Amino acid sequence: MATSCCHYRGMHSAGRGPTRKTMGARTGGRAERVVRVVLKATLAELARVGYGALRTEDVATRAGVAKTTIYRRWPTKFELVDAAIRAKARVGEEVADTGNARADLLALGLASLDRLKTPIGRAVARLITTEASNPEVERLARRLREDSRTSRARVVERAKERGELPSDVDAMLVVDLIFAPIVSRAIRFGELPEPEYVARVVDLVLTGAAHGGGTPRRKARRASLRS
Repeated sequence: MATSCCHYRGMHSAGRGPTRKTMGARTGGRAERVVRVVLKATLAELARVGYGALRTEDVATRAGVAKTTIYRRWPTKFELVDAAIRAKARVGEEVADTGNARADLLALGLASLDRLKTPIGRAVARLITTEASNPEVERLARRLREDSRTSRARVVERAKERGELPSDVDAMLVVDLIFAPIVSRAIRFGELPEPEYVARVVDLVLTGAAHGGGTPRRKARRASLRS
C-alpha cells in the first residue's frame, strides 16, 4: 500500500501482570479452568444484561460453579467484570516487538479493530456508552483506557530507543492520536473503520512524530528557530 509513510525513517524496515485471583491457578489445572469458565460466563452475562443488571448468581449458574467460588476470587462485581474484560482484551500482556514501530502499532490497531467486531467487543462498547453515568462503569473504562495506553506506549518507547523516532517524542500522545479515532468511532458512532484506515492513521501519526510533531512545544519551537 503506497502512503506518505516513506518520509518516516525506518517505517518499512523489516499493564498489569497476573493478579492474586489468577496467580494461584496451576496451568492446565482445575483452578485455571474455573477462572476461564467464570470469566467467559461473566462476559456472556455482561453482553446479555449489561453491568447494572449483572448478578453474580447468574454468572455462577452459567459457569456451573457455586457463588462462593466466585466470591472467593472476586469479592465484588466490579472486580469480576474488570478481570473478565482484562482477560479478553489481554490488558497487561507484553506487546510483541518486531523491531519496527509501524508494524507493531499497526498490529495493535488491527487487533483492537478485530476485538470491536466481536459480540463481546460490541457489548463492552455498548456498556461504556449506555452506562457511563454509573461510577463503577466509568472507573472500569478509565482503568482499561489507561492500562491500554501504557501498554501501547511501550512500542513508541522502544522506537525511541532504536532511533526510529526522536527521543523527546511524547509516547502517550502518539498512541492517543492513533487509537482514539479507531475506538471513538466504534464506541460513539458504532462505525468500524476499515484496516486501510487504521494503516493510514498509523502512517500519518508516525510521519508527523518523526518530524518533531510529537515533541514538547517549547523544544519544537527552539528546533525550528535553529533551522
